[in-house]
Amino acid sequence: MLAAASGTRDTIELMESMTELVIARQFAAPKTAVWAAFVEPEIIAQWWGPQGWSVNEGSVVFEAKVGGRHELEMVQIENPEAMVPLKAVITSFDEYECLVSADGPHEMTLDLVIETRIEFKEFAGQTMLTLTQGPLPYEVVDSSTKAWHSALGKLKALLSEYF
Repeated sequence: MLAAASGTRDTIELMESMTELVIARQFAAPKTAVWAAFVEPEIIAQWWGPQGWSVNEGSVVFEAKVGGRHELEMVQIENPEAMVPLKAVITSFDEYECLVSADGPHEMTLDLVIETRIEFKEFAGQTMLTLTQGPLPYEVVDSSTKAWHSALGKLKALLSEYF
């Protein structure tokens, strides 16, 4: 009984130290184009990651199905030895509406399973994207938010070349 109580307390303390990151971004592009940027490997390689990072195009794997792989390798442009892998599994795939993946547990996710949910809504030819990611420790939320804003800025610039 004492072990269960201790385990419960540890779980509660862990939950209290975690949060979710939520970002909403509007794109002046149709939903099908924004969706394609998240599921087509050759497009993912053009924008994924914050400024100063690129994606090894050959590293991008996206299997468009529940249970499929969503993998890539980001490389810091000024220090190519600095690499960050994404090795996620698609947990929900509702074409043009919602994409959910789970990454981890491993060292880069702080031994957590981190879920990323991306929802797509279209209105008047524009797309509202809502990204929710978590659980995340409070101490990484600021840097993660900045990284996503930077990456989505790269995506906006890419889409603006066409729309």
